[in-house]
Amino acid sequence: MIFLIAFIGAITPGPDILLILQTTLRFGIKKALITLFGIASGWIFYLAILYFGFAHFFTSNFAQIILSIFGIVYLLYLSFLLCKNKGNDLDFKNSKVVGGYKRGLLINLSNPKAILFFCVIVTPYMDKNMLFNLTFLFLGLFSAFLSVIFIAAYFRRFITNKLFNVIDKICAFIFLIFVAILAIRLFVDLL
Repeated sequence: MIFLIAFIGAITPGPDILLILQTTLRFGIKKALITLFGIASGWIFYLAILYFGFAHFFTSNFAQIILSIFGIVYLLYLSFLLCKNKGNDLDFKNSKVVGGYKRGLLINLSNPKAILFFCVIVTPYMDKNMLFNLTFLFLGLFSAFLSVIFIAAYFRRFITNKLFNVIDKICAFIFLIFVAILAIRLFVDLL
């Protein structure tokens, strides 16, 4: 059950999965896997918090405000990079990489969807078999992201420069939607 919850939670739209999808389509499997390892490092951080019983720290108003501000700034930065990219040719060696280990880690740690997923949805499933459950949770998340990477890698060969450009703009727009949602939540939390 925990594996399915993780798998379904991972493939629903959010900053992490969009970054993986965009990175795979633009730069291929290798860069996407590097980005995935950054995101997975964030998962390990959250799993450690769950394991040691500190999930309540991330559900406090102060932590939510700090994480929301960080998430807004970082998603705006990624949107700017995606919009700035002209994408006129697929010169992979000279393209500005939007993925990468550090970006994957930062987007995951500032991702309110990830924080809510780990602290609210997953916490009730943590019982006496916690290590077992956390392992299956990690495997469910990882397999969902690997599935997206391999499916995107397959379709990558059918995508033209023009379509890459459109995908970048769509990802930037969706990141801006997440920025708006975070900003609204931040505004409500501050009131």
